[in-house]
Amino acid sequence: MSLTSAVVDLATTPTPGIDVLAQNTEVTTGGLRAWIGDNIVFTILALIACVVLLGGLRGNLSKVFTVGSLSLVGIAFFSLASSESATTGIDRWILSLFGIRVV
Repeated sequence: MSLTSAVVDLATTPTPGIDVLAQNTEVTTGGLRAWIGDNIVFTILALIACVVLLGGLRGNLSKVFTVGSLSLVGIAFFSLASSESATTGIDRWILSLFGIRVV
């Protein structure tokens, strides 16, 4: 008996009471999306507040308004992308502007 066949036999022999699968649940991105929403968004908001505050202290108001407005657009995009019901509502609103009613 060679070493290779012994390793294969040990690897394929089921042990009673131990699951062979490493994970029995389905892998989804829901946990990652929730973690980003809980942790990363707050950190980004704090960084944006610091940049806006420093820009305001230096008197560079055009940069403050640019960074602030672009940041709000980015956060709104992330919020819409992470919520299916919000996306559906926005889609229906945009279609209603053109007179299309979705049931």
